[in-house]
Amino acid sequence: MNRQNWLQSKLFALLLFSIVVPLGGCSEAQEATSSQQTVVANSQLQDVLDMGVEEGEMPGATMAISTPQGSWIGASGLSNREKKTPMQPNDRFAIASISKTFVAVVVLQLVEEGELDLEESIDTHLPEEVSEEIPYSDRVTVRQLLNHTSGVAEYSEMFDEDIQEGNLPESWTAKDAIAYIYDEEPERKPGKKHSYCNSNYILLQLIVEEITERTLAAEIRDRILEPAGLNDTFMEIQEPIPGGFVTGYADFDGDGEWDSNSVPVGGGGLGDGGLISTVADLTQFARSLFIEKTLLSPEMMEEMLTFIDDREGGEYGLGIQRYETDFGEELGHTGSGFGFQSQLFYLPAEEIIIAVLVNDDNEEGEIDIEELKNEGLIAILEDSE
Repeated sequence: MNRQNWLQSKLFALLLFSIVVPLGGCSEAQEATSSQQTVVANSQLQDVLDMGVEEGEMPGATMAISTPQGSWIGASGLSNREKKTPMQPNDRFAIASISKTFVAVVVLQLVEEGELDLEESIDTHLPEEVSEEIPYSDRVTVRQLLNHTSGVAEYSEMFDEDIQEGNLPESWTAKDAIAYIYDEEPERKPGKKHSYCNSNYILLQLIVEEITERTLAAEIRDRILEPAGLNDTFMEIQEPIPGGFVTGYADFDGDGEWDSNSVPVGGGGLGDGGLISTVADLTQFARSLFIEKTLLSPEMMEEMLTFIDDREGGEYGLGIQRYETDFGEELGHTGSGFGFQSQLFYLPAEEIIIAVLVNDDNEEGEIDIEELKNEGLIAILEDSE
């Protein structure tokens, strides 16, 4: 039996013998969705999460796993070290670059509606004052922004210098962010090679807002969050966040000491990584996108899943990463920044979705977020081996 079939059989067996209880605390409007989902009480998964937080020297983490037979969600560690606040399963985190997948869905919906063309040059829709400052804006296409083959310079490297020097802006827009590259040479000519670059999704934000005459936050809410029932996802800075989100930890000023981030920071709330969410909402987003297929037409999903090789051993589509792993094909996205790390992946062969959120970007522990994700996937096999 191959690894994928073995995984499926062991998962099914374990879930059948697990204690299954319905989700609680749901409103009447949520009952139809919740009645089809269950929480699988699995001490192995909690043990894995606890171990990952301890050995990874993480303040805290949450994890959710969704399968055709049931779901599990858990938390470990602290949402705030100073206050010793225990992490809760539905705590919100900054999800960083997983936000790019949301932006890609919005862009592809606009393509489906005829408002955009993947092959047209970005100067067609960018504000003129921006387009004039971007080298090759008459040659870079919308597709090249989505799959990181535009060749434009990386704004975040220069922005990080301002963070370390304490020069965070009081107000912050996509135009402020992209202005960092106005005097920078492009990395290469458009279309030559994949090079992951946050500037691409800042430019996509500007294009979306120019076409719709609305904020990116409003478009994401109306096109994704409301239809998919993502009630705990918000665009940082652009929207109020009831109850806020957990404290993230990173060395923001470069002095070797960990700093805390529990409020929106300058540079947040943009198209390259501005969303705040929970593991439960992320798994529902992946379910809507990949399994229920309610967010994109078959044609646009085919475009999203058109991959090119990246430089990290995987492939990149339109806002989607793809890896071949011991578990088979994994589709999703990772994120890191401002004291947070995130992973969201869908395993098509098994219809498994896993989301992991961590409230620091320290990778010096014995286990990192990717290893924690992988341990979560194999934990369900241990009792049956």
